[in-house]
Amino acid sequence: MGEHILKYTGQKSYTLRLGELSRELPLTKVSDDTWIAFFESLGDVELINSSAKELAKHLKDCEILLSSESKGISLIHEIATILGHQTFVVCRKERKGYMSNPISVRYRPITSATEKELFLDANVASALKGKKVGIVDDVVSSRATLDAMASITEKAGGKVVKRAVILAEGIEQPDVVSLGVLPIFKK
Repeated sequence: MGEHILKYTGQKSYTLRLGELSRELPLTKVSDDTWIAFFESLGDVELINSSAKELAKHLKDCEILLSSESKGISLIHEIATILGHQTFVVCRKERKGYMSNPISVRYRPITSATEKELFLDANVASALKGKKVGIVDDVVSSRATLDAMASITEKAGGKVVKRAVILAEGIEQPDVVSLGVLPIFKK
C-alpha cells in the first residue's frame, strides 16, 4: 500500500489503463498545488461492463449489493446482473417525500465543501437485514461515502463483507477491492 503521487509538469491529461481499456482523463486543479484526473464512468458502457465483470469475481460471497446515487448505479446494476442477484439497494443523497422512517447518515465527501447526508427508506433497508452486503462505488478517495454506506448497512442490520470500487484515488485502501489507482498530481 502506498500513495500514488506524480509530479505535475503542466500536462493536460492522464492516460488511465484498466486491463485492455485505455481512457484519456483531463487533469483538474483542486488546490494551488494539486491536480486530479477527472474520471467519469457514467455513460461509458464498455468501461462499466469490463469493470463489473472484474469486480463481480470479488463479490460472489455477497447476498446483496449497496451503492449510492448516481455514479454507482450503472456499475452495481451490471454487477448484480452478472451475479444473478434479483435486486440491489441504492442510498439516496436527499430525503424523498415517499420515504417512511428513513435511515440516514451524515458524511463529508472530498468532492464537497459541505456536509452531506445519505438516506435509505426503511422499507428498502429491510432488504439488508441479516445479509452479507457488498458496497460498490466508482471511486474511493477519502472513504467518506464508503464509510457512510457501511454505517447505513449496520443500522439496517446487515453486515458489510466487501467494499469494491473501480478506482482508488491517490492511495490504495487495504480493505477495498479496486481495479486500479488514480494518481494525484502535485507541483
